[in-house]
Amino acid sequence: MDAFDSIVGYEEEKDGLRRIADVLRNPGRYRELGVRPPRALLLHGKPGVGKTLMARCLIEASGRRAYVCRKDAPDGAFVEVIKLVFKEAVEHAPSIVFLDDLDKFANEDEGRRDAEEYVTVQSCIDELGDADVFVLATANGTRRFPHSLLRQGRLGNRIRVEVPTERDAREIIEHYLSSKHRVADADAEFLARLLDGNSCATLEEVVNEAGLLAGYRRSDVISEDDLVRATLSLVHSVRIPPCGASSSDEAADLPDGRRRQVAYHEAGHVVAGEALVPGSMVYATTLEGDGGSSGFTKFSRSWRSGTPDDFARAEAEVIRLLAGKTAVEHCLGAVDVGCSSDLDAAFRVVSALVTDDCAHGLDLHVDAWRKDSESLLSGVERAVAAEVERFQRKAVELVVRNEGLLDAVAGALLERQVVTMRDFEALARERPVVPIVLPTAPGFRKPETRC
Repeated sequence: MDAFDSIVGYEEEKDGLRRIADVLRNPGRYRELGVRPPRALLLHGKPGVGKTLMARCLIEASGRRAYVCRKDAPDGAFVEVIKLVFKEAVEHAPSIVFLDDLDKFANEDEGRRDAEEYVTVQSCIDELGDADVFVLATANGTRRFPHSLLRQGRLGNRIRVEVPTERDAREIIEHYLSSKHRVADADAEFLARLLDGNSCATLEEVVNEAGLLAGYRRSDVISEDDLVRATLSLVHSVRIPPCGASSSDEAADLPDGRRRQVAYHEAGHVVAGEALVPGSMVYATTLEGDGGSSGFTKFSRSWRSGTPDDFARAEAEVIRLLAGKTAVEHCLGAVDVGCSSDLDAAFRVVSALVTDDCAHGLDLHVDAWRKDSESLLSGVERAVAAEVERFQRKAVELVVRNEGLLDAVAGALLERQVVTMRDFEALARERPVVPIVLPTAPGFRKPETRC
């Protein structure tokens, strides 16, 4: 059995780990080639992506004994613990020193990276000399480490472990679902998109939470609805209605007018997102989530890859941000008072287009030499405002062209508070999305393709 079989997905990362394990298990084969075996490896990435599991699999595959070092002593005493671990590993070579959660060894920041613990690790690696000791470390981030610790010969060999891709997430979810009894109508591909961008630990917890929700409502099976509710609860801190209560009860404390505004606001985001990047919407809800605001819409990471270039992506993002406010004002004839964060984000994107990317002309580029020019900043303000207004007109065009679909999405949100991509697909079959042509910057003409 392959030691890495317990890692679901992550084929590229496993391939890199297998190669290192082969060197550690068969060093003589590589010495005959005149090559120097690697001395260390750092696995780094967000919490919950499986770094420690990968490290343990590498240790098992290497066939070596590992000496584990975790922060479990006061600062002064911990330095001696680090030295002792390296000393034992040298005495029992060939071996591995496993520095788990290395970024927890000291409370440093980017401005001060010379913590005694990190300096000690660096010195211990240098003092290994010809000892057959491999140093394996995990960390959530590397910003606190001294640059000298991250150079080649120390922890220069690194593998970044990202959150699962959609394909890997599908495999991971299928693995977790296989251990649960009586899972009904659960589509791993749908769930992978539902949980896109989340860690392996989150995927596992959502599947388990769905089982708890099913058990609490005395169901014999875990349904797809349980998995959606579990996602909203764990990922976005949405308050799930009590067993036996309808989701509409959760928003009963909102006035009807405000509920309709929230529903149309989110429907605007949904329709705009799908019109600009088809298949990018994952789910929308009018329930209260992170930050205490009512309603939000989630889009998958395909939103970035679904546009032809960065400029088009920025244009689409601004229109999508403005579509919530536009939908409320066009369909309900009311001022949308809950859109300040969308407007702030839209102005930031447009400001970057104007000042950094010169989408409105080179004369408005802001750099370190011109940042205090009042006339320049005044010109930037006028240009940004004009650009946002131009994007707003495109948002109005999109809303007008898709008014029937927007009404349907808002109605579904008012009825059940959550609309998933599957719900949207069903609504769009009766009222297909009408796309719009993205605007280009004023005076900007895309050059013809050159052979």
